[in-house]
Order: sequence, then C-alpha cells, then structure tokens
Amino acid sequence: MNDHQLLVAKIVVIVVLLLVTLIFCFIPYVLNRWFKWTSRKVSDAREFLAVLCLLNFGGGVLIATTFIHMLPLVINVVDALQHCQMLVKTPFALPEMLMCTGFFLMYGIEELMYFVIGRQQRKKQQILKQAMELGAEEEGEKKELQDVKEPEQPNWMRGLGIIVALSLHELFGGMAIGLEGSVDTVWFMCGAIAAHKLVLAFCIGMEIMMAHTRWLIAVIYLVVFSIVTPIGVGIGIAVSETSSANQPSIPAGILQGIACGTLLYVVYYEIVAKNHAGWRIFLCSLGGFLLMFGLQIAVVEASGKSSYECPNTQLKTAA
Repeated sequence: MNDHQLLVAKIVVIVVLLLVTLIFCFIPYVLNRWFKWTSRKVSDAREFLAVLCLLNFGGGVLIATTFIHMLPLVINVVDALQHCQMLVKTPFALPEMLMCTGFFLMYGIEELMYFVIGRQQRKKQQILKQAMELGAEEEGEKKELQDVKEPEQPNWMRGLGIIVALSLHELFGGMAIGLEGSVDTVWFMCGAIAAHKLVLAFCIGMEIMMAHTRWLIAVIYLVVFSIVTPIGVGIGIAVSETSSANQPSIPAGILQGIACGTLLYVVYYEIVAKNHAGWRIFLCSLGGFLLMFGLQIAVVEASGKSSYECPNTQLKTAA
C-alpha cells in the first residue's frame, strides 16, 4: 500500500509540474497584452525600465543557477567518477573545463549562425545593387536595400541555448524526485524544485518574448522546457528499484558541465552585459541571485546528504 501511495504521489507531481510550469512560461505573454512590451523594435522595447528589471532579475536567477546549483553538481559527479576510477584524474579542473567547453561551443555556434545570416543578406544586397545599376530604382527596392545593410544577430539561438542547457539540468532534477523513497520527501523535493523552476519559467518566457521569437518556435521552446522535469520524474520512477540508480554517470557529468557553460554564455551576452545600467538594474540582478540562493538552500535541505555508489564495489563518495 505504501508503494502504491508513493507511485501515485510521483504521478501527481508529474501532472502538477507540467501544468504549473506551462502557466508560468506564458505569463509574460499575458502581461504583454496590457503593457505592449513587444510593440516596438527589440532595441526600443528593452529600454523600458520594467523590462530591463525583469530581464536582469532573470539574469541574477540564471547566474545563481549556473554557479550555485549546476556547477557544484557537475563537480560532485566528476569527483565521484574519478573516485570510482570511471574517469582518469586530470592535471586540470575537469568540471570547470567542461563548463568552458560549453561556453565556447555556444559562442562558436552563434558566430556561425551570424556568419551564415550575414552572408545571405550580403548576397541579397549585391543583387539589389546590380538591379539599381540597371535602372530598377523603385522606391520599394531602395527601402529594402536600406533594411539589409546590417544583418541581425540570431537572438533565437540564445533562446535555444537557454532551453537546451536548462532542460538537461531540469531532466536530472526530475530524476531526483522520481528516485525518492517516501511520499514526504517526494512532496518536499517537488516544492523546492518547483519554486526553483517556476522562477526560471517566468524569466525564460520573458527573455524569449523580448527576443521577438516567432510564436511557433517560442511555443516549442517553452513546452520542451515544461515537459523535461516530468520526463525526468518518469525516468526516476523507472530506475528507482534498480541497483544502478545511485551510480555516477559519465554522460550526465559531461552534459551538465557543457550545459553549465552554455548557460553562462547566454546569461553574460544576452542579459547582464550592459554598461552602467544603473543601481535599480543591479539590485534586480542581485535580487534574482539571492532568491535562487535561498531556494538552493531549500533544495539541499529537502534532499539531505546523498551518496554515489561505485559499480561492483563498496566505495562511496559524497554527492
């Protein structure tokens, strides 16, 4: 009977997390109907004080998520893998190197996309110039030529970077809920992780909206982010009775490390890289950081002290 109640609790958690996260993801779009944040160009819309405060609050949230929550998890997994001799010990800090790899990977992908888009627009500009030289100097073509002088940065790529990085992380967070062994700890962990994820959901929805991402792509991004934690809970349920549930995973360590660096790039270049934005913006970023710091303490208190088990051995290392 106790096992049945535990399974029911985990299924309810899956449904609740999915629905509530979806609601918080789309709240910025509802607010936009009244405040009209996206009715102007991207550069103009981001000058609204309310928008700047919300975006930088989200920046503080993601900074805390990266350095206070994700990076320590990567360090623990890598330490466990090296302790169990599943990874060789390196003369450099491997978790931080994985984070830097993710940073430069995202940097390279965005520069590649910017190069491709710029190349296409330069070709279009050249064709228009040739047409004008042949005498086709209609007013519409002149206007189009002016519009393609500077290629726009692919802001949707940063939205994709946020979704991929956080979805990987939230997948493992959901697995932590699915692996819990009592109803009380399931609900406690659900509350702590939900508070963490709902703040992220609102901030991600705000950032994707302000990047003027196309509606269909935005819906796909937000649905994917909303569904990964329930998927993680399902995976945790499936493996909760296997002997390998507490063993460290090489793919998990590598993917979370790269995701951490990807998120760092997005945070720095898209949200908080501003020159002298003012004290109010600074306080918003600090407020977001402190909120997630407090939620991280709640997550640690909920999960308690855990351990990884080395395959086929009795060695353990603290997680």
